[in-house]
Amino acid sequence: MKAFEELISNTKKDIIIDGIMRSKGVYLLVSKPKVGKSLFALQLSNSIANGKPFLGHKILKPSPVLYITTELSDSQLKDRCNLLGIDFEKNKFFVIDRDDKQSINFMDIEYQVKEFAEQYNGKILILDMLKDIEFNIGYDINSYQDISQKLMPKIRSYADKYNLTILFVHHLNKLGKTLGSTGFDAVVDGIIRLSKNCFDDDTIKMEIINRDFPDIEEYLHKDKNQVFSIALDNTLEFVNPNIQAFIKYAIREKEFDFTISEIILKANLMCTPTQLGKLLSTHKEVLEKEGLHITKYRTNSNRTYHAIYEEPSLENE
Repeated sequence: MKAFEELISNTKKDIIIDGIMRSKGVYLLVSKPKVGKSLFALQLSNSIANGKPFLGHKILKPSPVLYITTELSDSQLKDRCNLLGIDFEKNKFFVIDRDDKQSINFMDIEYQVKEFAEQYNGKILILDMLKDIEFNIGYDINSYQDISQKLMPKIRSYADKYNLTILFVHHLNKLGKTLGSTGFDAVVDGIIRLSKNCFDDDTIKMEIINRDFPDIEEYLHKDKNQVFSIALDNTLEFVNPNIQAFIKYAIREKEFDFTISEIILKANLMCTPTQLGKLLSTHKEVLEKEGLHITKYRTNSNRTYHAIYEEPSLENE
């Protein structure tokens, strides 16, 4: 039996990256090809291994990282780290590659995973890429039942057995959804989804959907060395089209009251009320920058908002 305050205390101790990742969780990093998944994973490894903030999020439990790569050779990995300006302290970052084999069988390297966890007290395992790692089980990537009842329980069993947090790297399909069954999204603890901006290859949209923390939607920039950072200069062209349409409606109306469901119809927005609520919350700074100020108040029957549009000042530009 545990008191509620003890549960809260234990939960806080389990957090590895504030707002993103907890201990013994299983997470999914996805994007279409050539967006920068491996670079992102290496930057994440650097933050966790060296205790450095990751895109503004604190590392609460630094740990050695084991990086299993089927995409990069030793020399390529070294070149990537040099490009990113990453340098790991001794016994903070370990690598297993496929050594010219077609794939990696997890059973063949399990003793190394065990050594990493027990001898070096490592807590983070990154699998890059999932499609090239075998787990001695047959499964259909498009089968919800196979993913949710065979593959993911197998991966989670390793997280439990060796007290690891596992992040596996995977692809998005042509429609921008996780490749294969929706079972991937359903059974993981969190999803980090990267998507390239159609206007600018160096601007990346990052969406984080998480069971334990509020959802996050941020825009990242890649510099000439491919280092990701928060895009502090988000402009309207990078914003969700529904937010753009909402701002245009506000410019026309100047000042108005609205409920979420009403504004979807009046501004002809292509989203659900739940989606719009999240968009207004995550784009608050962008809306303020564009001159749109929103306050919230409750009535007897609805949650109502008051919006005022003011022409943005040019003084600081």
